[in-house]
Amino acid sequence: MSLSRDEAREIAAIALMLTMGLRLLAGVFQVVEEAQRSHDWRSLLGRFLAPVGSTLGILALALALLLVLSPPGSISMRSTRFSTNLVGFIAFLGGVSVVNGLTTESASWSSSLSFVLINGLAAATLAGAAWWILTNFDAGR
Repeated sequence: MSLSRDEAREIAAIALMLTMGLRLLAGVFQVVEEAQRSHDWRSLLGRFLAPVGSTLGILALALALLLVLSPPGSISMRSTRFSTNLVGFIAFLGGVSVVNGLTTESASWSSSLSFVLINGLAAATLAGAAWWILTNFDAGR
């Protein structure tokens, strides 16, 4: 069985989307595990946002670049629309992670800031750039 370049690009895009979904699903399972113990809403939110970090942002940006650097029509419009929504959601979660990380009580403000810079802000920046690229891309230029 042989694979064309267009099929390979579509498979790669789907694999990136699935990987991002699996990372988000890991957060859901962490919430379920946390909910079985004593918990509060802040701990549940923190567990849900735990997988939101630079890796998720890099995956989002890689997906956006794969889509815009592919020849027109080589990746389905459904995949492109879903990708735009997915990276926008990840950028939103990155922003929520930043707010949550800065408002959560921790040992010190500087440790909270460094954690937010490494995780939530990196995800928000990279996924936000991916969303901006996908929503403002002009294939005619």
